[in-house]
Amino acid sequence: MSVTRKLAKLARGSGQGVPCLRVGDLDRAVRFYRDRLGFAQVGLLGGAQPYAALCTAEHRGGTVLLSQREDRAEATGAPARRRSDQAYWDAVFFVDDIDRVAGELRARGVRIDVGIGISALSSRMLEICDDWGNRLAFAEAVDAWRPALRQFTERAVPARVRTAARDRRFAREERAEYARFARFYAHLPSRRNPVYMFFTSGLLHWVIAAEKHIPADVNLVLFGSGLPGEEERWLSENLDRPVYNSALEIDDNTAWEFLFDANTTNFGYVDIDCFVLEPQVFSDLAAFDEGVAVNAIWTYQAAPGVPIGCTHLVFLNAAVIAELRARKRYLSPANHDWHGSRVPLLHHRTYCRIPTAAQRRLLLEVLPADARGRPQAPAEAPFFDTLVGYQIAAAATGYRTHAVRPLAHRTQNMFTEAGDAGSPVWQQDLSDELVHVGGISYYGRYFHASEFRKLYLAAEYAVLCASVARLPAGYRERKATIEQQQRDIGLDPAAAREFIHRHLVTDRGLGPSTAERIVGTVK
Repeated sequence: MSVTRKLAKLARGSGQGVPCLRVGDLDRAVRFYRDRLGFAQVGLLGGAQPYAALCTAEHRGGTVLLSQREDRAEATGAPARRRSDQAYWDAVFFVDDIDRVAGELRARGVRIDVGIGISALSSRMLEICDDWGNRLAFAEAVDAWRPALRQFTERAVPARVRTAARDRRFAREERAEYARFARFYAHLPSRRNPVYMFFTSGLLHWVIAAEKHIPADVNLVLFGSGLPGEEERWLSENLDRPVYNSALEIDDNTAWEFLFDANTTNFGYVDIDCFVLEPQVFSDLAAFDEGVAVNAIWTYQAAPGVPIGCTHLVFLNAAVIAELRARKRYLSPANHDWHGSRVPLLHHRTYCRIPTAAQRRLLLEVLPADARGRPQAPAEAPFFDTLVGYQIAAAATGYRTHAVRPLAHRTQNMFTEAGDAGSPVWQQDLSDELVHVGGISYYGRYFHASEFRKLYLAAEYAVLCASVARLPAGYRERKATIEQQQRDIGLDPAAAREFIHRHLVTDRGLGPSTAERIVGTVK
């Protein structure tokens, strides 16, 4: 069917619409949409202005109409990308298989700015931007065959049966990697209070930024996952810390299970975007009072009188782990829910473990039951987050989590209550001792509101600029990408450091000197 007939069919009362996008160079736009984005049935329409209509090859993709801007001076120069500080999409295309779309876009060299992630429109969505500032979103349709098949399978097949093959496969893959890690642990120069920092590829600039605040006498161990050779070499040559690189690309849930299984002494964990500005914090975390299973910094109430620590900066009591195992009251530190769900927003290998019947009864000793008699995840969360199930099991056995610093972590229902009251609130408290960014490894897969996306981009840019000259070449490409993403959302990259500094001081209440330690000198 020709492009003209296609548009005519849409116009005959079918109820469908066509997004009209303005471009500065129609000929180049046609090539971009056809060759890079995979649109087909390209044809020019006549009229006072030249137009090009393109129909996506996707079954559910739809149609887009490109229009030449009146100011054709842009056509011969560099593309002029529209600037805006508002979140918007100029066009949304619903597709059957978002993974295939993402793979094809990447294969053609198209930069995916956000996603595959969660938005208000779809649970699986990605966003790109053309050379003229048009924001295009591809969303997996709710009634597409893949989500429909997933929903049917979830209804028809019990969760344990449905996930059994996957669990066996993952366990088989992880067994050899754990044996490697156990040998690494056995040969550590010191096994006294090791503090592990876990990260995947592309995050060396955050590792550098966090590590520089950790004193040399803290037994920091760098735990990488799937790092390319150049990154592993860079760490070994530039940071005087033990480095373990998992050849199998694992997620933090699996890393936590490795740590619980291998460590025979108390150990700690620190996120790559957690800045410990007071060295005494590490000593305080490593000192356990009687009856304490976990020393934490950021905590919230899982049940009345039962605090839960977040994993951003914690220490674990190895003797309690051993006792819970011996008494068969142990729960893995990984995520849990009742469906064995995958959580690809966090990592493509992240999936929830399903509590056994005995573990379910154990959790009910602390937590209220839902309508089906199952223990409810704290704070109305959709699943038990990392380390939560373990801490509930410890609490049920008479152990507690201790807040070494009284810094609050606010859950989603706390945000809702604060929003209803009209008061500004942030997920976590910060102090002049401790700063945690949060979500830095996966923020690009979540459709944040524009003000939060600005903060993430500016923070990453400020951190990256401080070390990019020392890092492998790919980080310079990442810097250029973030520069363009900031311009797209209306933030001058040259002002990024000052933007973050002002946020830390004005919005989060830190002292100016603390903000300087995080982002460097502001000109």
